[in-house]
Amino acid sequence: MQDLELGGIRFDAVKHFSETFLSELCTHLVENVNPNLFFVGEYWKDDLPTTLGYLSRMHEHFSLFDCPLVYNFSEASTTESADLRKIFDNSLTSAEPYNAVTLVQNHDTQPGQALYIHIEEFFRPLAYALILLRLEGYPTVFYGDLYGLSGPKGSERGPSLNGQLGDFCLARKLYAYGEEDAYFDFPTCLGWVRRGTWDRKDGCAVVISNAGPGEKKMYVGTEHKGETWTDVLGWNDKKVVIEEDGFGEFVCGETSVSVFVNAAAPGRDLFGKSYDYP
Repeated sequence: MQDLELGGIRFDAVKHFSETFLSELCTHLVENVNPNLFFVGEYWKDDLPTTLGYLSRMHEHFSLFDCPLVYNFSEASTTESADLRKIFDNSLTSAEPYNAVTLVQNHDTQPGQALYIHIEEFFRPLAYALILLRLEGYPTVFYGDLYGLSGPKGSERGPSLNGQLGDFCLARKLYAYGEEDAYFDFPTCLGWVRRGTWDRKDGCAVVISNAGPGEKKMYVGTEHKGETWTDVLGWNDKKVVIEEDGFGEFVCGETSVSVFVNAAAPGRDLFGKSYDYP
């Protein structure tokens, strides 16, 4: 661990080997190698009580991939005008956010695999916004969504999110900081604001819709009054001027996502070229 300068370990298929051994191994590594190591296990079961029970028997540093959330994404993507307010119901993120590693898809759930879980392409930007730009959970990004998939004829596809998953990651890196105010008040349109921190003052305002165009009046703070905020993804061309009371009218397109940030915020020039896709 020290020679490789690892910050943590991913354990595969943990339900198939000894919990006692794994817990003791994690304890040994934390006490003798690095007290800040991060451990995540792949326990693929769409059952929250079972996963919570497993976590309760493990080391406090241990986390699990949020399998129930992936199934929630799948169901929402295949249900017309699904109620997005319920997207985190019965998920590990809602129950134990500090021990939940969130994902949209991985190598086991991609097309052609035994655990394949179908998520409609239009929903992937919404799902990635929900795991990358909100406060709860530790998000992971699937290589196949970032760079595309190869495989048997008919299963291959290019990068998801119009090739802009890198921009979602960049938005998280630059602006998804601080307290979160959630506007989960309409079934097919959600919004939230990350208020920023003392050293990351800009923050962001996110709107997602799984039906028609969405709109949310959200508070970003009176310290931003008079600023013009625009969508870093370039998917919406509206310019939102923050009002005297700190509110703005933020929008997104039909079945889409918008991530609004101060037009003068540092890093705005990096979007659209954060990854050189093949």
